[in-house]
Amino acid sequence: MVTKIGLDLGYANITLSDVTAEIYREPSIALVYKDAPTDARRIISVGNDAVAAGGTDAAGVPGMLIRPFKNGILFDHQLTKEIISNAISAVKPADKIRCVVGVPSDFLPKQEKELFGMLEAAGVTTSLSVARPVAALVGAGYSPTMSVISVNVGAQCTEIAVLHGGEVLFTARENIGGEDFDRAVQRYVLEQGDVNISLIVARAIKEKLGAVWKGRANESIDIEGTLSLTGNRLKMNVTTEDIVGVFEEPVHTLMLAVVAAVKRIPTDAVKDVFENGIVLTGGGAELFGLECLMEKVLGIPIVKPQGAIDCVAKGLSRINGFIPMKQRVNNKNITSLVPKLYEQSKG
Repeated sequence: MVTKIGLDLGYANITLSDVTAEIYREPSIALVYKDAPTDARRIISVGNDAVAAGGTDAAGVPGMLIRPFKNGILFDHQLTKEIISNAISAVKPADKIRCVVGVPSDFLPKQEKELFGMLEAAGVTTSLSVARPVAALVGAGYSPTMSVISVNVGAQCTEIAVLHGGEVLFTARENIGGEDFDRAVQRYVLEQGDVNISLIVARAIKEKLGAVWKGRANESIDIEGTLSLTGNRLKMNVTTEDIVGVFEEPVHTLMLAVVAAVKRIPTDAVKDVFENGIVLTGGGAELFGLECLMEKVLGIPIVKPQGAIDCVAKGLSRINGFIPMKQRVNNKNITSLVPKLYEQSKG
């Protein structure tokens, strides 16, 4: 028996989906001892356990939290391998595992080879990779044979794919993501009240109060921060109206990235692609009203599916289901084959 899974290794979370689309998600983070050398790090815990540990091991010895996957680069192989192994073991797989993993659009062949090696070390029998925005489109419930723009807004970057006539015309990656929205809130609170807040607090403000389009009710949230001059703790209340306009700069950057991709669409494909418009996915896409603003500015249809944050992982597992068991391909990027595999699976 073979367990088919989709694995999305993101900066903020590692998300795994099996063919039934059940979702397993944990922070892609590891807690390691501070004084251990980089080439021999002693890992205390990973994922949810690392966050829950509060920065120490069971005996209270301090550690530090590290994210091993940044800006499309696997900069710490040991930690990445441990996080992947932890995620795969959580689904209690069969003897054989076939994994389709999501990768950045500009992932280098050398990096891809290293990732396949980590998957093999974690017990994966067969490994394949697909560009995230193509997987996100499939995970959102759309056919990879349609003419459309897929925009996946992750924590650190936005990945874009344009599909037309059963082909993936191109993919692109831009360094703008949901964490830039968090930092915009963080900067605003500092500038307005000279109060430092963590990114976690900034994210909570964004998720409860943030909006870039009309229609969000005026709510409030109580937060704690630190005064810059004295270091004293301070409690304060922030409302929806307080942060109007906070996201202007990162949203503008995101728009420019999408426009740059639109400009690359071949003339003979523009009409068909514009009729279907953009499918907007990823955790960063959950900012209230983002799809409405993009539709107004770009003048083309924008659709944001429910559960946008999980679309990549769901799409990867669905793509795994398209692949016939007799196909023996291993350690290969199959992004360009996804539309063809989809059509074959229907027959």
